[in-house]
Amino acid sequence: MYVVNNSARALLVALIPLAMVHALLTAMTLLAAQADQPNDLPTPDQVLMLYMTRLAADGALLFVGHRMLRQCAISSRIAYTLMGGAMAAAGYAIAIRNSLFSPGVGILLTIGLLPIIAGMIAGFLYGQFAGLAPARRFPPLSDEGLAMSLAFEGPTRVRTSVAAIVIAAMMPAVLTTILSISLASLLPGFVNYMSSGSNPVIAAALPAQLFLTFLVASILPSAIFVLCMHHIARALRRHRALAYAAIGGLMAALCAYLLSPMVPLAPASLLMIVAAAYGSIMGALYRRFAGLEPVPLPEAVIATDANSLVGADHPARRQHRVILSN
Repeated sequence: MYVVNNSARALLVALIPLAMVHALLTAMTLLAAQADQPNDLPTPDQVLMLYMTRLAADGALLFVGHRMLRQCAISSRIAYTLMGGAMAAAGYAIAIRNSLFSPGVGILLTIGLLPIIAGMIAGFLYGQFAGLAPARRFPPLSDEGLAMSLAFEGPTRVRTSVAAIVIAAMMPAVLTTILSISLASLLPGFVNYMSSGSNPVIAAALPAQLFLTFLVASILPSAIFVLCMHHIARALRRHRALAYAAIGGLMAALCAYLLSPMVPLAPASLLMIVAAAYGSIMGALYRRFAGLEPVPLPEAVIATDANSLVGADHPARRQHRVILSN
């Protein structure tokens, strides 16, 4: 029996999606406050303290949930994913109760889905990066110690992971948001306009709004793309992240070439280069977070006549199990 390790590094990695979601919600709240009460905005120090308080509370709840699962000797990724969502929901409720976050009227539950999803990803990331350790320590030469030291030597394949698909499918929205803001900042007068008057509030909320827009538009097709890429790589018996990145890049470039007639504003070569970069990043990320699993045994063969069976040295004997049946 194994438990997940205590790891400060894994906790910091797990806080990344929560930090992004809290920054997004804080920016949206500031934008709404600027529209309703432009003369009563909180100071930057107050905004930073509220943000850090919410993030620290979620980090503490995530670690408490990890300790609870560790006490129960539960180490599955599904359990850690559900634990992260539950702890993020608790942190969201605490923030609402203590006026650390004030969503608009009628969107209390809808906005709450974002930190819950981020918490589920955070729980998955903690279980992924922290690693496993035996729940109990046994002498190295004891029966239990020998059983714990056994290593799997059979064939493996890359797992089909929903959490890894979600993480990889979010990359187009993240990368497109970064590229959009970077290109917009190069436009003449954009920086001066965003830094004048009350426009800095809009500038802070603009990346969040763009990210949500791109995420809604791209999450489903990106998830389908990642799933297809994974099954193609599995069919080709590829395990390495470099192979997944190459397959993802080739698939994305092919899709961009086929869709280029629908996007006449950009040359096909540019679309293919950008799509290949996106696909490579998505493929490598999926392989990094999916992990490996043993290859299942081949299907059993049911025989009704023992005289019709092949010899013991026949290749079929190494591919299928045989079950005698009446």
